[in-house]
Amino acid sequence: MFVKICGLKTIGDVNAVKEAGADAMGVVLSSTSPRAVSIDHARQLVAAGGDTLTTVVVVHDLTIDEAIDAAQNIGVDVLQLHDYSEADTRRAVAVDGLQVWRATSASRGPAEVGAFGEDALLLDSNTPGSGVPWDLSSLATRPEGHWLLAGGLNPENVAEAVATAAPWGVDVSSGVEATRGIKDHERIRRFVAAARLK
Repeated sequence: MFVKICGLKTIGDVNAVKEAGADAMGVVLSSTSPRAVSIDHARQLVAAGGDTLTTVVVVHDLTIDEAIDAAQNIGVDVLQLHDYSEADTRRAVAVDGLQVWRATSASRGPAEVGAFGEDALLLDSNTPGSGVPWDLSSLATRPEGHWLLAGGLNPENVAEAVATAAPWGVDVSSGVEATRGIKDHERIRRFVAAARLK
């Protein structure tokens, strides 16, 4: 099970994610998120991830040119686009050396991996970053390939969600926080362990 911990803000967060054995870390560039960091700060966090973690920058309110420039400036492995058009997504996909993950909700779709040319699909709730779970039964057909389940996951429910939806990976942010925007390192450890229960 591929596990991504998103919305990191401190070097301590990055170290906790590595120590927990997660696969990926995410940093958020957004004017409206309590988890937002600057490009300079994101670069420091990504550098701390080293070769251990797949590094992801998450965007939703930048132009596609700004998003691509930021991803290259920060030096991440993956650009995660929330609700961008097919044309914008394909523009990012054409950039050499950069993976693109398309994030959307089951209600917005399309819920097929690669529909816009992306390398992976992230299915989130209708209110990303809110910690609100969504009804997995609303997923008419489960995607095939590299797709991550997100939205309302936490250490207490991720094992059941994985068993129900059978995703390739899971993504969490608010579900491993002590308070909004502040990560709880013990919850990160518990989440990674629970996500990989057989």
